[in-house]
Amino acid sequence: MKPLTCEMCGSNDVIKQNGLFVCQICGTKYSVEEARKMMIEGPVDVSGSTVKIDNSEAIKNYLILAESAFSVKNYTEAESYSNKALELEPSNSHAWFLKGKAAGWQTSVVTPRIEESVLYFSKAISNASGKEKSRYSTLAAEEFKLLSVTLLGNCCIRFAKDPTSSNSKEISNTTLYLQKQAIQMIRLCEVAIPEFGGIIARLIDDSVKNGWKRISSAYYVPDGHANNQQYETFKTACLDCISLLKASIQLDYDNTEITIWRYEFLITITSALNNACSWKCNGNGAMASWTIENQLSKEEKNSNIDNIMEYHSCIKELDPNYTIPKRPSAGGCYVATCVYGSYDCPEVWTLRRYRDDKLALSLPGRVFIHTYYAISPTIVKVFGRKRWFKAFWKRVLDIKVKKLKMKGFEDSPYNDKEW
Repeated sequence: MKPLTCEMCGSNDVIKQNGLFVCQICGTKYSVEEARKMMIEGPVDVSGSTVKIDNSEAIKNYLILAESAFSVKNYTEAESYSNKALELEPSNSHAWFLKGKAAGWQTSVVTPRIEESVLYFSKAISNASGKEKSRYSTLAAEEFKLLSVTLLGNCCIRFAKDPTSSNSKEISNTTLYLQKQAIQMIRLCEVAIPEFGGIIARLIDDSVKNGWKRISSAYYVPDGHANNQQYETFKTACLDCISLLKASIQLDYDNTEITIWRYEFLITITSALNNACSWKCNGNGAMASWTIENQLSKEEKNSNIDNIMEYHSCIKELDPNYTIPKRPSAGGCYVATCVYGSYDCPEVWTLRRYRDDKLALSLPGRVFIHTYYAISPTIVKVFGRKRWFKAFWKRVLDIKVKKLKMKGFEDSPYNDKEW
């Protein structure tokens, strides 16, 4: 007689015990007749004329192997073992849950599989009963949240490191995909994802905040004269950040404190966009001068100012004690802005804080401010293109800014106060 080969695991270690042939490796049992024919997979229990297959040991082993593969992040193998368990018992809830986890962790922006995970989780829940149904619902929600944070988090990290339009679009598309799958979780699994919108929104917030640092440093060059390419890159990046922040507000509007911060950030970015420009150098040496080459049109600036005032109004709705400042001008380039190349750059932020928090609090200070704004436009118009003018005032203002920073006036993004 030839050695028996177990149809489940391929082992030849099959021994006759208590009238049945039992595989010593996987525990599969065969009747004498079945051992002779070797046609039935799995152990059998003969009761009268009915033959029942008992695959419990094999299923248990497959699930253990799936868990083990998942623990070492071998998600492909974990899914494979889950499938083998489901071939033997299609209604096994744990096998469906493991299959959902394994599929989900193989997802990527290029090949998203969270949609499959949601489907498999729903099967795990529908095949469970009693307390197990509630348990798998909770586990599925937690796993979906973790998968979502990981997938979108990777997109946000890419944007923070390289704030390009393609990376911004990747965040937007991934956010829409996850929102769609969250709705599917509610429909198929009858379970919502706790704080899902807020978690996703804060990931986007962090990516914009960190990305803005790179965007600003690339535009606010040391000599204050960004070239046309730097300006165009900055302009596009500003629009991308604005779009992402608006999406974040829609996801998490009920969080008042953070939403106010988002509107303030929108004001900062939109103001920076309005004041941005590229510069062209005319001449060489002592006779060289700079002129603005490209900037937004007055119509575009006014449209942005409309948006800024709307953001202020939104803050007012969230915080009734908030004071909406006066509408800023779409034009005007005064000495500090002329010297540093932008109304929104670290040095000018410091000077604006000094103006609002120090000068504007006293009568002499307010007189100085009004006088400055009365004569500065004319001075800049006459001398603003002269290299010696900018060199002289840059030395003066650099010293002033340094002293102000030592006194505690910060150089972080700033929104003007009404005075």
